[in-house]
Amino acid sequence: MKDNYLFEKNYSIPFEIFREGYIEFQKKFVFPQANLTAIAFLILAGIFIFSVIDDNSQYFAYLLIFVCLAMAVRQWYNPRKLRSNLFESFRMTENTVYRISVNEKYVDISTVTTGEKQEDDDIPEKSRVPIDEGFSLMEYDKYFLIFSGKIIFYIIPKENFSENENEILRNLK
Repeated sequence: MKDNYLFEKNYSIPFEIFREGYIEFQKKFVFPQANLTAIAFLILAGIFIFSVIDDNSQYFAYLLIFVCLAMAVRQWYNPRKLRSNLFESFRMTENTVYRISVNEKYVDISTVTTGEKQEDDDIPEKSRVPIDEGFSLMEYDKYFLIFSGKIIFYIIPKENFSENENEILRNLK
């Protein structure tokens, strides 16, 4: 059975666009949760600090203050460290070519080539993003971000597409 696509196109993602897109993804889904958790740990640390001020013989409170402060710093640091590692990994695969196939009910995204010689059996399956209640699309100056829930996202650079194809993507919302 042949899929009835509105369009199919190969594209690649320049590092700068990937960088901007991933930072936007983190702003939308990662940082709010991490910041709330860090604030909760800081509040707990403050409560334990007040308990130590009232009665400085509570040695366990000193340990809890340290643990809460360490967890708050960890919540702040981990997303930034993950981003740094991801950017480093992406630089090694920057020549990867992807294919997007857009249908009225879903978007298929697959890897065409990774820049290395591949056997036909090594080509990964396409990822299908259904256009349903978990689907969202955000448009920025240079790219689109396609979300499937809060975990899976795809960056689609506008520079690889005609204005008509960009309009089709805009209308997926």
